[in-house]
Amino acid sequence: MLEREHVLDNFKAAIFDMDGTLIDSEPQHLLAWQEVNRKYGMPLFTWDYIMSVGGISTVKICEQYCRLHHLDLDPQQVAADKKKAYKTKYMQEVPVFESMAALLRQAHERGLKTAVATGSELPETQFLLNKHGLLDFIDTIVSVDQVPNCKPAPDTYLIAAQRLKVAPEQCVVFEDTVVGLEGIRAAGMTAVQVAHGEFISDYLRP
Repeated sequence: MLEREHVLDNFKAAIFDMDGTLIDSEPQHLLAWQEVNRKYGMPLFTWDYIMSVGGISTVKICEQYCRLHHLDLDPQQVAADKKKAYKTKYMQEVPVFESMAALLRQAHERGLKTAVATGSELPETQFLLNKHGLLDFIDTIVSVDQVPNCKPAPDTYLIAAQRLKVAPEQCVVFEDTVVGLEGIRAAGMTAVQVAHGEFISDYLRP
């Protein structure tokens, strides 16, 4: 398994997913989803389902879930209600993964370019990163509302590399979901899968 002190060696940029990687927000997202599920009489989201769609936009998750369960609902309205529930009831309580925050700061201090590449929208991304004092260590943020195609497409990661002016093969990306890892592979970057703030893979090469 990778040693944390050497994981940044031989790269020029470090890119971090946010939800489930830097920030421990997925339990709160699940609570917000389940609140909206109950409101609309939908089958409750499970933890496994949340993990399977991490990085996908809220509207696309709704569309996929409605197709899966043959639900005659407006995905735009369900998504809007979920976003409102998360922002007003749950987002304030989201903690940071201290080990990954330390790695982000280390990358910045070592002179690597840094980015956050996230399936969250920009306002909540900025709020959470600012809440935990991380904005000063990040060169650019690429959020789901800034890309033509969300994860598992490679757009989020490729736009991050373009803004950092670093070739994809010189980027290491930290990600917790399978959807995100598919996008990293498609972007031609090296990935490290994490869970609960710890590495659970060696380098995953494209």
